[in-house]
Amino acid sequence: MSRTPAAIGSEPGLEVVVAGAAPRHARVVERDGAFFLEDGGSPLGTLLAGQRVQESVLHDGDVIELGPGGPQLRFQRPGESRPERPRAPGLTIPPLTIPPGWRVGLGSVRASRTTRLMLGGLLAVSLGLLAWNYRESRRLQGEMTRLAATVRSAEEDRRAFQQRVEEERRRSEKDRRALEDRVDEARRREEELSARLAAAASGEVQAVKTELAATRGRLEALETERAAAEQIIQKYGTGVCLIQGSYAFYDAAGRPLRYKVDAAGHAIQDANGAYDIDVAGTGGIHTTVYFGTGFLADRRGLVLTNRHVGEPWWKDDAAEAFVNEGFRPRMLSFRAFFPREPAPLPLAVERVSPSADLALLRIDIGKRNIPVLPIDPSRKAAVPGRPVVLVGYPTGLEAILAKADANVVQQILQSTGTSSERVTEALGRKGLIRPSTTQGHIGDVTRTDIVFDAPTTEGGSGGPVFSKEGVVVAVEYAVLSKFGGNAFGVPMHFAVELLKPPGKKAATK
Repeated sequence: MSRTPAAIGSEPGLEVVVAGAAPRHARVVERDGAFFLEDGGSPLGTLLAGQRVQESVLHDGDVIELGPGGPQLRFQRPGESRPERPRAPGLTIPPLTIPPGWRVGLGSVRASRTTRLMLGGLLAVSLGLLAWNYRESRRLQGEMTRLAATVRSAEEDRRAFQQRVEEERRRSEKDRRALEDRVDEARRREEELSARLAAAASGEVQAVKTELAATRGRLEALETERAAAEQIIQKYGTGVCLIQGSYAFYDAAGRPLRYKVDAAGHAIQDANGAYDIDVAGTGGIHTTVYFGTGFLADRRGLVLTNRHVGEPWWKDDAAEAFVNEGFRPRMLSFRAFFPREPAPLPLAVERVSPSADLALLRIDIGKRNIPVLPIDPSRKAAVPGRPVVLVGYPTGLEAILAKADANVVQQILQSTGTSSERVTEALGRKGLIRPSTTQGHIGDVTRTDIVFDAPTTEGGSGGPVFSKEGVVVAVEYAVLSKFGGNAFGVPMHFAVELLKPPGKKAATK
């Protein structure tokens, strides 16, 4: 059996040593019978079939390029025969060549002094190979032990992920039933009051009429709000995207922070559960994966979201600690998944607001039929007490998977594992990425904030807040779960300023 994981680079002692590559340029790992190529953080990058990748599935015959125009390796899946010595899984190694003038054959029966020296050298080499094989055998056993531990850890992660999905499915169902119960209760009360009105004495008629009018008003408001949410999601839901990003920290020499691992290959943690990471670590790159929400705000391909989604290290205490130590963040993956679009669209930061938690991102929209959401920056659009509809991707993948068929979810997790990037891609290909809607009312309006009570959580940041008229009045950026569940949105006059090209001043209303 071939040995994995296999590190590729110019550093002596690696499984695959390639001159001209970075010290630890990339590595090949095996998960659930499939092989994956992972970039090691080299400034030159790792290319697969000519495309730069961070992590990708390897197929038989794939050509791995260590930097543009750099050394190339061809991947071959391991066969049934066992190689003479351990090597990287399926990576072809140039064959041994015999220089001109050398011959391989039988010597004479009578050994010359040169022959004896050669035989002594061969014996020494043989003994050295035996010792090397013994050390490699011991190391291979350690690798297999670590691999088994990794498989167990991956299975535990998958179970935990499925549990979170089920919890989100139950929460969504509970919210839906709560709204239906409110509507049913209002209808029952209306029927009771109508019956009382028909049999009421003359002195009770006016009181019953007043209560009946109030009940009908509540019922009408509930029905209107529910209908508004359905209309908004049908008309503009495909313009609201799931944003998926990942980033890591690098030192001035371009070396990424990596996890330190123990002899079993497990990441080392201190007594408080914090991971031990350093550029000298031999584990995986310390990567932060996150989700957010955005929406198309301009036909030029401009997506509006929060600044802390476009620059996830912004005002983040943990990230600031790394920066203070001389490390700099670098995006590894930054993509937008729009409903009805099977493939993600690469994102780039266009500009950020200097005064609000807003960022403008750019995508290549091409000829895609993605709707632009209408924006209303006037103060008349956001009034305390009025209903609002929040559209987005709260809880990220969990909410999306919770709405999908359980069998489909099981198939996706079995084929992709718990890698959020691969799960998101699978959901996009199956057309399962669709935003959620929650409803509430505006509680307060200031120049810098619109406070509302539509339920949301992490992952919903950057979601559009619609008025009942179907226009965006705010961009959600924070929630205080301990303060009555209130959420906060950035008023749209900040967004209008940001949408104006640099050097032009936005008109105010």
